[in-house]
Amino acid sequence: MFAGNIILCKLILRRDWLRILIWFVVMAALVLGFGSAINEIVGTDESLANMTVMMANPAMVAMMGQTYFTADGVMTIGSIYATMMLVWSALFMGIMNIFHVVRHTRADEERGRIEVIRSLPVGRLSSLSSTMTVAVAMNVIFAVLLGLGLSVVGTGGMEDLGGAMMFGCQIGVAGLAFAVITAIFCQICSNPRTAMGFSFFVLIMMYMIRAAADMQENIVLSIISPLGIIQMSKVYVENLLWPALLSLAFSVVGAGLAFYLCSARDMGAGLVAPKPGKRDAAPYLSSPRGLAWRLLKTPFIIWAIAIPSLSMSYGSIMGDIETFIESIPALQEMTGGDPLILVGFFMVLMALMVTIPSIQFLLKARSQESGGYAEHILARAASRYDQLSGYFIIALVCGVLMPFLNSVGFWLACYATMDDPLAFSSILVTCMIYTPAVLFMLGLAMILLAYLPERTSIVWMYMGYSFAVLYLGALMGLPEWLSYLSPFGLIPQLPADEVTGASVLLMVILTVAAATMYVLGFKGYRDRDMKFSH
Repeated sequence: MFAGNIILCKLILRRDWLRILIWFVVMAALVLGFGSAINEIVGTDESLANMTVMMANPAMVAMMGQTYFTADGVMTIGSIYATMMLVWSALFMGIMNIFHVVRHTRADEERGRIEVIRSLPVGRLSSLSSTMTVAVAMNVIFAVLLGLGLSVVGTGGMEDLGGAMMFGCQIGVAGLAFAVITAIFCQICSNPRTAMGFSFFVLIMMYMIRAAADMQENIVLSIISPLGIIQMSKVYVENLLWPALLSLAFSVVGAGLAFYLCSARDMGAGLVAPKPGKRDAAPYLSSPRGLAWRLLKTPFIIWAIAIPSLSMSYGSIMGDIETFIESIPALQEMTGGDPLILVGFFMVLMALMVTIPSIQFLLKARSQESGGYAEHILARAASRYDQLSGYFIIALVCGVLMPFLNSVGFWLACYATMDDPLAFSSILVTCMIYTPAVLFMLGLAMILLAYLPERTSIVWMYMGYSFAVLYLGALMGLPEWLSYLSPFGLIPQLPADEVTGASVLLMVILTVAAATMYVLGFKGYRDRDMKFSH
C-alpha cells in the first residue's frame, strides 16, 4: 500500500524545494521579524500597560485572540507577542499546508500525473502518504527552526527556549491539522478547485469560531477550532503541552480517515459525485469570456467577502486609535501621534491586498495555458483576444471594485466603533486613489503573461518588494526613496497627505502606462507561441 513512499517524497521535494524555501522565508520574516521588534514596540512599562488595555478591546480579541496573564495578573512581552502572532502564524501555516496537499493529490490526479505514478511499482496509497510525509516534515522543521530562531532574536523574556519552542510547536500542529483536513476533502471532492474551496472555507470558519470563542470565553468552542485550542497553551506564561497533543491526536485520527477514504474511492473520482449539470449549457458559456467568468466566479465572490471583512478589522481599531498609537512607541515615532497618518498606513496595506486577486485572476489565463485547457478553446473558432479578454476584464473589474468594497468595510467598522465616524466620501477617496497603482501592477502582469509567460512570478516578487518597503520600511525607518520604486509609494497617503499637482501627474502617468501595457500585452499574447502542457 505504501511502496515507493520515500522515492515519491524525493520527487515532491525536487518539484517544490523552492516553494518550500519561499514559504519558510515568509514565515521567518513574519515570526522572527516581529519577534525581534516587539521589545522596541512595547518596551516600556507605560506602553505595556496601554497595550494590555488595548488588547482587551473586544475587536482586538476577535481579531488577535484571547489575552492571558501571569500569576501576578500582568501581561508580559512574551504573552503579548503570542496573543498577537500565534493565531496569524498558524493561519499562514494552514494556508501553506492547504496548497501543498491539494497540489500533490487532487491537482496531480486531475492532470494525470498520479496515473503515470500508479503505472510504476508503487503502492495504492503512496501518493497520499508521500504528500503527508512531506507535510509532516515541513511542519516539524518549520516549528523547530522558527522556535530556535525566536529564542535567538527574542528579547524582553522572549529568549526563553521553552516558550519559543512551544510557540513553534503550536503553529506546527495547527498547520498539520489543516493538512489533514485538506487531505480528507481531496478524497471527498472530485476536482482540486472544490477541495481547495472547502478547505479554505473550513479555515475561515475555524477562525470565526475561534473569534466567537475568545469573545465569549467559551472553552468548548476553542477546543473545536485548531486556531483556538493552540491559544490555550498560554505560550511564554504556562507553556502547556496538552493543547498540542490534543491537536496532534486529531491529526492522527484524521489522517487515518483520509487514508481509508483514499483506499475506498476510484482514482480520478471523489467519494461525493459532482451534481449532474444541466442538459444544455448556459448561453454565456458559449464564449471564452463566459468560461472565464465560470472559472473565476467563486474566487471572485470569496475575495469580495474577504476584502471588506479585512478592512473592517482595521476599521475596528478606529474607536481606540489614540490608545493604540500610545501603546506602541514605534507608531508614535512613525505617526507623530497623528491618527490620520496611521489611517493612511492602513490604506496602503489594503491597496496591496486588493491587488492580489486582480493579478491572480489575470494569471489564470496562464494556468489554463500551461495545463493544456486553453488548447481546446483555441483549436476552435475562438481568437486569442477572446481567450485573454475574459480574464482581463474580470481582473480589471476586480481592480476597481475591490477598493470600493474596502472603503465600505472600513467605513462600517468606523461607524460602529467611533462616536464621530469619518465621512464615507473621505474614506472612499482614500481607498480609490490607489486604483492607478493597482492598474499598473495589473499591466505589469499583462506584459509578463504576453512576453515572459514562464516568469510571471516576477510580478509577485515586485508585490513582495512593495509590501516590504511600504510596511516594514515605515516601521524600520528605511530610506524613503525605496518606496518610490513601487507604484504604491507614488500615491499620496490620504487623509494625512495632500493631493498636489505633481501627485496627480504621477497618477495619470501610472494610468497611461497601465493602458499602454494592456495594449502591448494583448498584442504580445496574440503573436507569441502558446506553451501547452501535454
